[in-house]
Amino acid sequence: MIIRDVMSHYGRANIGFLWIVLEPLILAAGVMTIWHTLKPSFEHGVPILRMAFTCYLPLTLWRHLTNSCLGLLSHSYGLLYHRRITLVDIVISRLALEAMGTTTALVFAYLVLAAADLIELPADPSWAVAGWISMIVLAGGMGFILTILSEYSEATQRFVQPMQYLMLPLSGAFFMVDWLPTSSQSIALLNPTVHCYEMFRAGVLGDAVVTHFTPWYPALCGLVLFAIGLYGLDSLRSKLHAN
Repeated sequence: MIIRDVMSHYGRANIGFLWIVLEPLILAAGVMTIWHTLKPSFEHGVPILRMAFTCYLPLTLWRHLTNSCLGLLSHSYGLLYHRRITLVDIVISRLALEAMGTTTALVFAYLVLAAADLIELPADPSWAVAGWISMIVLAGGMGFILTILSEYSEATQRFVQPMQYLMLPLSGAFFMVDWLPTSSQSIALLNPTVHCYEMFRAGVLGDAVVTHFTPWYPALCGLVLFAIGLYGLDSLRSKLHAN
């Protein structure tokens, strides 16, 4: 299923499946270059390049996993001809493909920046991995929900992109909880993506920053979304067969 997705989206011509890695890498590299050029060298005591890294790579992961699920089943309906393939298989294979591509881009970008002495190795790799995996679980669960909603209404695909941009200031990508007033910190931590960013930054930046997060919270939210998505796919199968 994953190989089929690679071939159908990227083909065999030119560099083919390498675009899975290059797409998020080009975006992240471009943004980090702009931040490094236009912004001060430090922001709240954190080197701006490291801050940009912890901002845009998890953000790219979120966007790739969620956006790739829009209209997914309608475009892959023919696969259900094979009796062993289910709706869950289609969604999971797409999520796995996007997660692997973005994770490879993350590792490659980190190695290149570390080799160029532009960024240090993670202070605590375990927290960095935990934050990254938490974002995969959370974005994957949201991907399931968007898969279902986009099949019931084409309008979903029109609203998702604007909503993604509107939610961006609240996601935790461009701020850290410790920078906020004390009265606002508990409100910010209601958003599970904030915990993912805080965990990832705790691993990458270490003692250079003060982080606030609950490790199980984003994973729990993601699993709840997965459960809702699995339930919704049962009712969706009859709708697809009817069409």
